[in-house]
Amino acid sequence: MKIFEQIIEFEKICPMTYLDYKLTSWGRMFSDIDNKESFTSNYAVIDKNENIDEIIKEVEEYYNLKNITPKIFYRHGSLDLNVLKFYFEKYDYSIREFDIELMIWDMSSNKNKDNKNNIHLIGHPLIGQEYALAIEQDDGDIYGIIQLNKQISAGNNMFFSYDENRNPVSMALAEKYNNTIYISNVYTTPSMRHKGYGMSVINAIITYYKDSLIYLHTHNPEAASIYRQLGFSSETFKSWWAVKGSLPEWCK
Repeated sequence: MKIFEQIIEFEKICPMTYLDYKLTSWGRMFSDIDNKESFTSNYAVIDKNENIDEIIKEVEEYYNLKNITPKIFYRHGSLDLNVLKFYFEKYDYSIREFDIELMIWDMSSNKNKDNKNNIHLIGHPLIGQEYALAIEQDDGDIYGIIQLNKQISAGNNMFFSYDENRNPVSMALAEKYNNTIYISNVYTTPSMRHKGYGMSVINAIITYYKDSLIYLHTHNPEAASIYRQLGFSSETFKSWWAVKGSLPEWCK
């Protein structure tokens, strides 16, 4: 299976382990009624150009019954926005387009080095200082930590890097399905950036899952440059959100 096809298959299957979901002939819908504010837990993906009017109605019925704002998101393999834009305008969806880079780890790369920082793998729901760092990532909101803890409970691992005082200062989630690893929630507390802590976390994941396909997304050019230094290749593509009504703050 080609790498891109493997990523598409991963994104279709992996989230089912911790989200409510519905597979359809045209795509899939994810939701979490315990975490309605999480935009990464509640969205639909349209893969096929069938009867788009009926698809939009099905999406809205699914989310309205759960009292969740209908959202449609681009994922790898999604139907092109140029096909969907007419229907989004017709049904009062606001669109947010943005560039994002797909970063894929080159398994033949020898760029990763031994970690000099203290790294800890956590495979249980976060508590204490690690919980606080995850909360900090979302400016005090809890929707992110609710999803993280569900992802960890589903068998995924969080990696943390610690300073000389044993305080967690950088983190990332490694989400695994079969032989594919998706890295997300990469975060370093602002006062500790540019000191190698984030690179140590990513290196730890690469080392731990060294025989797997490892990838991530970023819209930060500086972060993309760091990932390339670690041995990731990159491809820029267009991504988008379509949200019923006006765009929420997180999407602006």
